[in-house]
Amino acid sequence: MLALGVGVLIFSIAFAVLVGYLSYTLYGLTKVINGVGKTVEQLPDQLDDVFEETGNILHESNKTVADLNEKMRTLNPLFEMTEDITEATRRFSSSLAETTNELKEKKDAAKDESRSRKGFSKPFVFARSLFKRSK
Repeated sequence: MLALGVGVLIFSIAFAVLVGYLSYTLYGLTKVINGVGKTVEQLPDQLDDVFEETGNILHESNKTVADLNEKMRTLNPLFEMTEDITEATRRFSSSLAETTNELKEKKDAAKDESRSRKGFSKPFVFARSLFKRSK
């Protein structure tokens, strides 16, 4: 029976140590929960500040977008004029190129006609020029 008494005593000491450890852990958990409670109490005030600043940011963003839209409306005629000038320049350049090509074709045709009036055909003129150079 003495062995049974010693076993119960060891079991009781182990149980007391376990209860002490659990109570210390629960005490630490209580501190954490109290800190969370204080933080949660401050949360509505902090959220009010955050929502107020968010509203201010949105209001300023709307002002900025409205100002940007107004400036874009002001610049729109400038972009349209630039487009018109670009189109006019393109048309002028293409008509100039066409005129240049037409003049070149007329000039080439006039040369061919003058050669044919002299009685020379193109191959003969080419051969004649070769012989002149070889002398």
